Amino acid sequence: MADTPSIDLSKAIPPTPPELNSGLHDVLAEFASEPNVGERLRRNRIGGNDEDREAGAVWLGRRLGEKPSHDRIIMAHGTQNLLGLLLRHYVGEKQTLLAEALTYPVLVPLAARYGVKVRGVAIDESGLLPDAFEAACRQWQPKALFCNPTVHNPTTSVLPAARRRSVVSIARRYGVVIIEDDVLGPLHKVEPPPLASIAPDAVWYIQSVSKCMALGLKVAFLVGPSAMYVQQLVGPVSNHSFWFPSALAAEIATRLILSGRAEEICQSIADRASQRQAIARKTLRDFSFQSEAGGLHIWLNLPSHISGGTCVAKAAALGVQIRAAEEFSTLGESANNSIPQAVRIALTSPITDAMLQDGLARLASILYGSADPAP
Repeated sequence: MADTPSIDLSKAIPPTPPELNSGLHDVLAEFASEPNVGERLRRNRIGGNDEDREAGAVWLGRRLGEKPSHDRIIMAHGTQNLLGLLLRHYVGEKQTLLAEALTYPVLVPLAARYGVKVRGVAIDESGLLPDAFEAACRQWQPKALFCNPTVHNPTTSVLPAARRRSVVSIARRYGVVIIEDDVLGPLHKVEPPPLASIAPDAVWYIQSVSKCMALGLKVAFLVGPSAMYVQQLVGPVSNHSFWFPSALAAEIATRLILSGRAEEICQSIADRASQRQAIARKTLRDFSFQSEAGGLHIWLNLPSHISGGTCVAKAAALGVQIRAAEEFSTLGESANNSIPQAVRIALTSPITDAMLQDGLARLASILYGSADPAP
């Protein structure tokens, strides 16, 4: 396949709509035209300045139903740094963090850096199973639950409202802190409320601009249960700049949000994601997969004749990169029989529709069990 261009369908990178280009042009021009513009970058923004927190309140209020107070909001350099702060503070070395049986693949190695053991909780096509969560609480005495209930990575499931209430109730009963990752929430228009809306006093809510604006901005927001808890989290690391947002990235994100441009960008990305899903439905019409409004990826159930690892290897031989369920598993190597034979396919990473269609056609040839794509 030396002459065949490689197509990466392994990374859920959002598209670059015209609204992002024009929005960046406008806010950077506005920023550069200000007198004493350099003063805006002179100091670190420890958790964001007042304008950044107002932008966070405006942006997150769209999902949470009301604007959280500024003293509950942190702006940081990406989701992973926020997770690191929470793991260090709320879980700790040799303690247990629960997560869905399939989850954000960075979570397990990130937790290991803090000596935290991740235990998987069973899921079905609708997401986390409350009974399994309660059983895990009894068995493992976890300190926290990390979950991604809206357009779950990787399965795209959306946890029903009744289950969300059950998860919150169980967490309260066992004293488990909830860490909710809502990275695709802004792109999803048909939603039950976030867990943080149901139980704002019990949930740490994370939302990044990486999927709904631009991956390279590396700006994420965290909403804590109270100002006191937020101060307890960041106070001990207020001189550790690794988690501070870049002042320029913060300036850009804040201006995009407060000007209303971020909402336009987000809507355009959601529209493009829907268009890419239509291409997948046509090209993979003979196969079963899950998708959700606002999702940048699909979850493909493999035919019985091929495993996830084999599919990934054969796809790579055809110049296509995808990810198998094993890469998302929290169940450990001993539980391979419990891991579904499925792959995650990112739809928005290819720059053009034609590139996506080409990549999906190559995958289809593998799924059909033939050397060439089926007509």
